[in-house]
Amino acid sequence: MQLARRQRRAGFMGLTPLIDMIFLLLLFFLLGSDFVTYGQSRLAPPRGTGGETSAAPPVVITLGVDGALSWNGQSVDAAFVRRETAKLTATNAEQMMVLMPAGAANVQQVTDVMDALQGAGAQSITLERDVFDIDLADF
Repeated sequence: MQLARRQRRAGFMGLTPLIDMIFLLLLFFLLGSDFVTYGQSRLAPPRGTGGETSAAPPVVITLGVDGALSWNGQSVDAAFVRRETAKLTATNAEQMMVLMPAGAANVQQVTDVMDALQGAGAQSITLERDVFDIDLADF
């Protein structure tokens, strides 16, 4: 005796369960992750944040593309920057130091100057873009 078997049709699988699983995984990873920012720099807060301002005017240190330094507009060397920073921070620990690297300045040079300032005792270092080096074609 021969029994005829019904052939099964391939079942249709909808995308709804897949979308539900992706949504649940997304929620799981969002709720399980840390929202801590790592590697925070120790730069001073931007101007206008309501912070306390020092009585002394800020010192503007400009870093050129070739690594040349200037202290409030006068050309100086790295030893002068360390020496004067140590003098200023000895009398006023909250002396504002503004570092303005040129747009094409080397990142390592910027880091070296910031390390020299911090090593000399500067606690309030602000990194600004050199306003004279802005290319108007960027706007």
